[in-house]
Amino acid sequence: MIISHKYKYIFLKTTKTAGTSIEISLSRFCGSDDIITPLTSVDERIRQELGVMPQNYENYTRYLDPWEYRLEDINRLITERKIPKINTTFYNHMSASRVKRGIGSKIWYSYYKFCFVRNPWDKAISRYYWNMKKQGKIETLDESLQRNNPNDNFEIYTMKNRLAVDYVGKYETLMEDLEKISKKLNIPFDGWMPNAKGNVRNDKRHYSEVLNQEQREFIRKKCQQEISLFGYEF
Repeated sequence: MIISHKYKYIFLKTTKTAGTSIEISLSRFCGSDDIITPLTSVDERIRQELGVMPQNYENYTRYLDPWEYRLEDINRLITERKIPKINTTFYNHMSASRVKRGIGSKIWYSYYKFCFVRNPWDKAISRYYWNMKKQGKIETLDESLQRNNPNDNFEIYTMKNRLAVDYVGKYETLMEDLEKISKKLNIPFDGWMPNAKGNVRNDKRHYSEVLNQEQREFIRKKCQQEISLFGYEF
């Protein structure tokens, strides 16, 4: 995840949508005050070679706005005469509601917020092979679907079941959408993207050749909001 004060945007990182590659690429243009969350050690080495490190993500402190005060905050303000504040540590795949709470309403509403989504059936297969190869989980596809929520991205970019971002790009048109975002924000994006987490999946079959009818309908049911919202079809 990136919160860029330099370009005034918030990139909410969803799962299995090339989010790590996007984050590494955009990190190159961040300023010293921007918030960049850490990656896994392998992916972090790619970014370190570019001279970029995670920064400002731990113990981010801000004072609460008056309308955010809770009873304990009011009591503290009265008894200790201290303006209430909170500390937040930002991390990858953080939900929109938690990011908003941590960064504050002023920044949240004034910055351009974006994320990426992916065809839910394709994403489920990608996750299955990722877990098998990188995490060493020996399980069937059915077990993977039951253990991993196929709709896990929804709360990252929504609040109270409503879109909480200004733009949702698609994995299927990633470069085109990222270029649109960069142009709008005046980010000097040059089209470079690392192949982070790539070359994991040996089985290159289309998801329609892997999923049986029951598995298809399971994903359709779990991800019906996302499917309807972005017009995905099997």
